Amino acid sequence: MSRRGFALLTVLWLITALSAVVGLSLAATRLGQRTTTNRIALTRGRWAAEACLAIAQARWAARRFADTAMIDLGRGTWCRWRVEDPAARVNVNTAEREVLARLTGSGERGAGWVDSILARRRVAPLLDLGEIAGLDPKFLTVDGPGSVNLSAAPVDVLLALPGLTPEAVDRLLARRTIGRPVGSLDQLAGLLSSSGREALLARYADLARIATFAPPQLKITTEGGLRAEPLRSTIEALVVPLPDRMAVIRRRMW
Repeated sequence: MSRRGFALLTVLWLITALSAVVGLSLAATRLGQRTTTNRIALTRGRWAAEACLAIAQARWAARRFADTAMIDLGRGTWCRWRVEDPAARVNVNTAEREVLARLTGSGERGAGWVDSILARRRVAPLLDLGEIAGLDPKFLTVDGPGSVNLSAAPVDVLLALPGLTPEAVDRLLARRTIGRPVGSLDQLAGLLSSSGREALLARYADLARIATFAPPQLKITTEGGLRAEPLRSTIEALVVPLPDRMAVIRRRMW
């Protein structure tokens, strides 16, 4: 009986061990299949993101450039892209203390952010606004050459610039609304009252150094993936818009 019991236990342990080995093998197989599927999805997603970037560049050359919704590339592959004008915000790496102070707010907290930005950029340019803890990135950026596009910047950014009174900002926004944006500081001065013109001319040189009326650079972000997979690939390209093409000056992929 003792030998039979020992034999039975041995058989049971062998069955358990074989079951464990088979289970591990199946799990490894499933993991390998999932890994392969993810690699395929990411590869096709990168192709799709590249396709969207090419579409954006082609539409710019064809004068049909605009943000677009999701594009169906066939076989379950999709892509989409969006465009940002970095000059619609203030570049923390080049902005004067005066402008930064107006955008970060008054008080000890705002002054602390400004001091942190100035100290950090003396060492090296900021690459991410997250480097300054608690800083609200709503009107700030690290992209672009440092100029501000008066034809695209929001009210808060415009009011932070030297020489722009509330009246001047109202004129800029009104001309945008009717589709006839202001094209120069001299044109803007001609639309203002004597007091508004005087304020603009008093800071004309300071404003002229940073003001532009067209985007000097654009940031295009494209995404691509498969409809049946949650994974997606992203390409971020910083481009200089030229009359017949877009010159890519920085490109990141993840």
